[in-house]
Amino acid sequence: MFVEAFGLRRDPFMDTADPAFYFETIACANGRRRLTECLSAGRGLAAILGPIGAGKTTMCNAVAADILAKPSCRAGLILDPTFEGESEFLIAIADSLDIDVESDVAAGVRAVKDRLKRALFSSVSAGLQYVLFIDEAQLLPESLLESLRSLLNYQTDDRKLLAVALSGQPELAHTLARHPGLADRIALWLELGPLAQSEAAALLDHRLRCAGYAGSVSPFSSDAASLVWRYSGGLPRRLTAIAREAMEVAAERGGRTVDAGDIEAARRRSAPAVPPVPPVAAIVSSTPAEHKVRWPWSMFTG
Repeated sequence: MFVEAFGLRRDPFMDTADPAFYFETIACANGRRRLTECLSAGRGLAAILGPIGAGKTTMCNAVAADILAKPSCRAGLILDPTFEGESEFLIAIADSLDIDVESDVAAGVRAVKDRLKRALFSSVSAGLQYVLFIDEAQLLPESLLESLRSLLNYQTDDRKLLAVALSGQPELAHTLARHPGLADRIALWLELGPLAQSEAAALLDHRLRCAGYAGSVSPFSSDAASLVWRYSGGLPRRLTAIAREAMEVAAERGGRTVDAGDIEAARRRSAPAVPPVPPVAAIVSSTPAEHKVRWPWSMFTG
C-alpha cells in the first residue's frame, strides 16, 4: 500500500542484501576497500564481526561483487556452515568454488582434501585467486577450524592460494581466540557497529531515492527520522524494518509524510525494539600488527 501512496517504484526497505540498495558510510567504504584488497591479494584470512542486523552480509555481498569483477579471482559462498563433519565441510567448499570432487568423495576425506589441494595449486599457473566467504561463521563447528587452517597453509612465496572471509556475530571472536593457530593467520579484522544519527538519515534517503522517491525533501520529518534511529539502536536491519512499518502506518491514515506518531505506532506494531540508547557509530578495523598484544575479544568489552 505505501509504495503507491508515496509514489515509489518498489519497496525501499526489504530485508534482503539487494546490491541495488547498498549504502555505505565513509568508514564502511574504507572497510570494503580494505577487505577487497586483502582477499583479492591472497593475504589469507579476514574476520568481519558485528551484531545481528549490522550489515555484515550486505558488505560481504558488495565485496564479493568487487572480487568477481576481477578476471583473476574466483569466489564462493557458504551461507550455512553447520556441517556435521570434515568431509561435508570440504565438499561444500569445493562446490562453492566450482571445484569438482565428486569422484573423490567415496575415497574419503583425504582424497577430497588432496583434490582441493591440487586445484588450488593449479590456480597458480592460471593466475587465479580463490576466495571463500563463510557467512554466520559463529555457527561453524570448532572441530572444523583445523581443516580451515590447513587449507590456509597452501601458499606460494607471495600469497595464500585460498583467501577466506569469516563473517559472524561477536562470539566468533571468542571462538577464534581459542584457536591461536588460526587466529594468528588473520590478516584483517573488521568490526561493524551501529550507524550515527546522520548516517541513519542518509541511509533512509538513499533507499527511498533508489526506490523511485522523487520528492524534494524526505517524507520522514526530522523528529521521525530521529526516533527511527533511536528505536533501532542504529542497526540497519532494525532501522529499515521500523521505517517500512511507519510508512505503512502513514499510508493507512492517508498521510504523505511520516511523523513521530507514525514511528511510535510502527514500534508498537513491529518486533520488540532495541532500547532507545543513543548508538555510537561505525566500523573499527585493525590488522594483527596494529593490535599485536590485544586479543580479538577485547574489541567487544568495556
